[in-house]
Amino acid sequence: MPHRFEAHNKEMLRDNRRMEVQPAGGIIARANVQRDEVCVDIGAGVGYISAPLSFLCQAVVAVDSQLEMLQALRSSLSEYSRSNVYPVLASADVLPFSASSFDHAFVVNLFHEVSNKDRLVTEIERVVRAGGKVTVVDFQKKPTSFGPPVEERMTAEEILAYFPSVSLEKEHSFDEFYQLELIRL
Repeated sequence: MPHRFEAHNKEMLRDNRRMEVQPAGGIIARANVQRDEVCVDIGAGVGYISAPLSFLCQAVVAVDSQLEMLQALRSSLSEYSRSNVYPVLASADVLPFSASSFDHAFVVNLFHEVSNKDRLVTEIERVVRAGGKVTVVDFQKKPTSFGPPVEERMTAEEILAYFPSVSLEKEHSFDEFYQLELIRL
């Protein structure tokens, strides 16, 4: 069973090493977020992606299954971000939203953690509108400076195999992680 990143380690989610190796601004820039998009950050944690994303889109729904993570997210938001980041306590594979609720979903460093990956993908494809975007970021399947045990990691190809209703728009590969830009069919 995959490990779960526990809330008591939450400061690791925005430490200097992560900011150096996996800058949130780069992830968001490659995702080509549009001002009129309503985004969902699935597995938002402390808001590493949600907070900076909030300045570039209409709204961000930050989903996490741990209340302590969402409380840390909320307390760290700027006044502006507090007005358009909406924390939601929910499991990644049971999203409490209507079909086609979002223009863009972000799944950052989460896919390897979820036990029922088929259900996660079904939920992502359900809540992202046709023609919408899905950004998946995860760790390379090799030892890196941070991240889960190598045996829990997945290659980009393994993750793509779970998504029957998307088209790969772009794949970005870096030394420690990769980023997939997908279009929902």
